[in-house]
Amino acid sequence: MRRILLDNIAAGMKIAKPLYSADGKILLNAGLEVKDSYVRRLRELDLSYIYVEDELTADIEVPDVVSEKARIEAVNTAKNIMDKVKVGKMVDAGQAKKTANNLVDELCRNKGTLVNFIDLRTRSDYLFNHSVSVCILSIMTGISMGYDELRLRDLGVGALLHDIGKIMLDQELLNKSDRLTAKELEETRQHSQLGFDILRKNPDISLLSAHCAFQHHERYDGSGYPRGLSGCEIHEFAQVVALADSYDALTSDVSYRAAVPVYEALAIIANESGSNFNPTVVDNFTSNIAIYPIGTVVRLSNNEIGVVVDISKEVKHKPVVRIIADEYQQRIDRIVEIDLSKNSRLYIADVVER
Repeated sequence: MRRILLDNIAAGMKIAKPLYSADGKILLNAGLEVKDSYVRRLRELDLSYIYVEDELTADIEVPDVVSEKARIEAVNTAKNIMDKVKVGKMVDAGQAKKTANNLVDELCRNKGTLVNFIDLRTRSDYLFNHSVSVCILSIMTGISMGYDELRLRDLGVGALLHDIGKIMLDQELLNKSDRLTAKELEETRQHSQLGFDILRKNPDISLLSAHCAFQHHERYDGSGYPRGLSGCEIHEFAQVVALADSYDALTSDVSYRAAVPVYEALAIIANESGSNFNPTVVDNFTSNIAIYPIGTVVRLSNNEIGVVVDISKEVKHKPVVRIIADEYQQRIDRIVEIDLSKNSRLYIADVVER
């Protein structure tokens, strides 16, 4: 399979990864041949990318660090918890802990697997998918930092619920595509305090987990909010969640900005190491991310076009690439793969949005 821009999808292509709603319902299943009506439906859902397969890429699998089933169940749990809190009920701590436990178990089993899969999420379900992605990324970072299972579970609950305060805000404001006014910005920033207040009222939620909601917009150099904390004044859980939150926001389509490529998001984070983010957390976080995820279409330095098919954790910037078009952009009809880690002459020049 390979990832393409929705703008470039055409009737006759085959969908390679199913698309789900936040409640776990399949919107479009893998294996379907694209029809014009499907394209219209995908555009209505505000998707930018989709995975497709063809003769040259049908055997390429994009591994995920957690199973599709676990991810869908986690998104559904996040939605159920937030929907109930929105109507005045307490956070279902049991559901949150069960989900965190399941994700910790899967991630510990898959230790060493890089984050490859780029989530296909609709903008209407952004908050719930974002919450789960931040949870997964945070737990992976915690594993790299040597956390024991108890700390991983508290971190997981806090990461899953870090944005719960947003459900108390005006949703039109959160989805506004124009620049926020100073008053609107101040209003959105209330979600950190609101989330903390919601979580600390529940005796079954650890205060450490609650501080992930309270402090995930604090910054290492003291430039964040709500209290302008810096360095070790910020709980380490919140430092981890802050980085995962920023990365997932950068690599997602949001109302005011298109997603940036993974390699660009990692460059931004590296540039902010020591200012916005704790360098130790940055190092552990980035060690788990594939710079060029499997299924990404890239242009090599010799102008050939290929799809990333395999990655070594030791040489992440030099993956194995399957060529799909020659230097003249003519499609080839045979399988040719190049291991860039063993080829000193070639390198990835760019990610191709096609």
